[in-house]
Amino acid sequence: MNMLERHSLARKKVNVFVHNIKTEYKRDEKKIYIVCEGREDLGYYGQIIKRKYADIQMRKQYVGGKESVLEVYSAFDWSIYEKNKILFFVDRDFSYWMGEKQFIDTNVYITDQYSFENDAVNAEMFMEVLEDFYGFANAKDEELEKIREIYLERWKTFCDNSTYGMAAVLVSNIVNKVRLAKYAKIKKMIKIDSENVWVELVKGKPIKEYLYENLKLSSKHEEKILQMQSRFEKDKKNYSVRGKWALGFMVEVLEYIMDNAQKYVPSLYSEETNAPKRMCQLTEGGTMVMLAPRIKPVSSLETFLESNINCA
Repeated sequence: MNMLERHSLARKKVNVFVHNIKTEYKRDEKKIYIVCEGREDLGYYGQIIKRKYADIQMRKQYVGGKESVLEVYSAFDWSIYEKNKILFFVDRDFSYWMGEKQFIDTNVYITDQYSFENDAVNAEMFMEVLEDFYGFANAKDEELEKIREIYLERWKTFCDNSTYGMAAVLVSNIVNKVRLAKYAKIKKMIKIDSENVWVELVKGKPIKEYLYENLKLSSKHEEKILQMQSRFEKDKKNYSVRGKWALGFMVEVLEYIMDNAQKYVPSLYSEETNAPKRMCQLTEGGTMVMLAPRIKPVSSLETFLESNINCA
């Protein structure tokens, strides 16, 4: 399927989603519609709305990408339809760095960081998962605090050394006009116990070559990559790591701690208690499904929901 055929198919799908909402919509009904990019997004936004506004009916749809979500938004005449009954949720991605609009409308929520997965990646979630999914809850306070410090140290190093890879992704998006970041596997590019977290070699080749190959770049793009990397490093307040990479990092730290559990939580290896054990396996595709309902909503999302749903 070529690019034109993909766009045509996406447009047909968008028309179906628009038709579904317009067919069901009723002005006097206490019901909202939420439109997200992917299935995992619904587990975050849908669950937050369900917890906060239990009496409101909700129709959830995922449409397969930011562009499709915004196409659905653009298909409505907002002089006819109430904005606070049809809500849209999209990732910020690289929009700031591309000079794109950072605000679209009052019923369109844009994530604070790169994507909604970033909201799941923090020390609190890390410790919660370690205790609930890996069986570390009975560890001593000082052991858990040490693990938390390790996470925070590794996280800072991970972020500080992520700018080249993120710059390569952005340049790839511009050059290839298609998103290829999913082919650059974070698990292959980081090693938690290394000094820089990011590895130097992937299967014997420099990580730069790995990124070139999977992002369809070459040495002729290196100058653009370095320019963008410099922009990231000079404007850290607007920089964030790709959400799926951040999530992959957190999973790798969890696995690292689990693999070295006897070293970090020796108190759990006595006869009086049970040793840590994986209650479930966190996978690249399934982690967000399990974590999404646990995410504490960021303040911007809280404000967005309150300003829309409270008067729906």
